[in-house]
Amino acid sequence: MQNNKPIKSFSTGLLIALGLIISGFYTNTQAVETVVKAKIQHHSDMHKSMKGMGNMRMDISGMVMNENKDKLPRDCTEISEDVTIEVKAGVKYSRPYPGTVFGYSEHQWHAKPCSRITVKYTNEDEIRHQWMIHGLPKYLYPTGMFQIEINGKGTKTASFIVPSSNFTYLVHCDIAQHTEKGMKAELIVGNGRGDLPSIPGISAPKYADSFNSK
Repeated sequence: MQNNKPIKSFSTGLLIALGLIISGFYTNTQAVETVVKAKIQHHSDMHKSMKGMGNMRMDISGMVMNENKDKLPRDCTEISEDVTIEVKAGVKYSRPYPGTVFGYSEHQWHAKPCSRITVKYTNEDEIRHQWMIHGLPKYLYPTGMFQIEINGKGTKTASFIVPSSNFTYLVHCDIAQHTEKGMKAELIVGNGRGDLPSIPGISAPKYADSFNSK
């Protein structure tokens, strides 16, 4: 028996809407795949980067990167002296310096060339802070850096050895805006090379803020 029921037709608008839904689904799927691939690549790059950073120890409280207790720089025949730096970090250490938010308990240290320096670093805030030094020889310290990082209140201790040259090393906290808000210091080895700018209590800023009301 022949079926005489009329065949339902679809409007042009309905077909367009259906096409947009299918296209949107395909586009969203592509976007998700792109995000997933980017995250996988990011973790892969981070893993490779961390492998190249040398000696690292990490736990839930923070990390120490590029510690060196016994490998002498090429220009040192022996360790000249052992120096211990005890430094604290926190909001309260910014109070003597208007315009700052965070601070170190000290902002300048001295050591002889070829010294082994042990840093006992205490974070008194609930947020993450670092004690990071730059400019060390890269054949011993990948990226020329030694770092202690603490994720909230706590203390970590680690050591590094400086070369024989007279130099002024930058010390700071590399968390976003922490350097700019007061966490900046210097380590002077031997005669140094002059003070770095903008060290709280030590030197004037290179570009002073202007608060002129006119």
